[in-house]
Amino acid sequence: MSSPHGLKIVEDLWFPDADLILRADDSVFRVYGGFLGARSSVFRDMISFPQPTTSTQTEEEMLNGRAVVRLHDSAPEAASFLRAVFDSSFFEPPPYPVKFGDIIGVLRLAHKYDVQYLFRRALAHLDVLYPTDLGKRVYHAGTHVQFPSLDVTSDMISLKAACEVGATWMLPTVYYAIAQEAGFLDRAADYMQTHQIQACLAAQSKLMRYQVSSYDFLRSLPFAGCASADCQEAVEEAYNELDNWRTNLWDIDPLGEIVFDHTDAALCPTCSRFATARFSAAQQVFWETLPAVFMLPNWDELKEMRRKAMEEAT
Repeated sequence: MSSPHGLKIVEDLWFPDADLILRADDSVFRVYGGFLGARSSVFRDMISFPQPTTSTQTEEEMLNGRAVVRLHDSAPEAASFLRAVFDSSFFEPPPYPVKFGDIIGVLRLAHKYDVQYLFRRALAHLDVLYPTDLGKRVYHAGTHVQFPSLDVTSDMISLKAACEVGATWMLPTVYYAIAQEAGFLDRAADYMQTHQIQACLAAQSKLMRYQVSSYDFLRSLPFAGCASADCQEAVEEAYNELDNWRTNLWDIDPLGEIVFDHTDAALCPTCSRFATARFSAAQQVFWETLPAVFMLPNWDELKEMRRKAMEEAT
């Protein structure tokens, strides 16, 4: 539905008896100023100022006889934010299913307009994607978040948003998600600053070394006590898989399990327990060094930043 001036009325955020008309891009929203002001100190201050009279407004600045307040935000993000404010079921805490774009929109605007409970909730959703503990790390496809496409673009958008709102504790895993993507440069210029691109490029050589060193345990296989003829075959296939990775420049993921996921032969229980323990230990060592790879504070400092930010958002 369009207004007389060609603006798009967002119907589910257009309450006919409401007193505040907001515009973002070419979309307009009619909402309750008192309700919005009760949740946002920024909007509370904004609507406390005397509104311009109709004699001082151009026709384009008026709608339905009311002044239109222009927001310097994108229409999709404004819509996500306002739906989260006016519809309590729209943006529930995790693991409630939510669209990635709604998380980013609510995160940015809740921070900008000081709606702390929504800001904290948006951070909680992103924490699932970019945790500070290795044991909580999951691939995006396995989370409650719905992505328009599962590619590195979402991580680049997350990087920009995390930097904007000061969520520094997420940066090691956000940067890692980007840097481990072999072809991230194809889209980087549209989303990342030069120093961020350089940080990811510098990190890739380190990630490659960690990727290889995390499989050093292959030298000790078959393990003492092994009674299976298949284990030697599995080790040979694992070495071949590593060679394929180096040759084809596949994604660099020291925290993934690219080797034994792609071998046909299986290790016996004895060798499997040994390999799992050694590989898990190597992953933990790498995880502890991850912030330093991107010249960031250590995990203890980052977790303290997170704790303070979440407390201040209560």
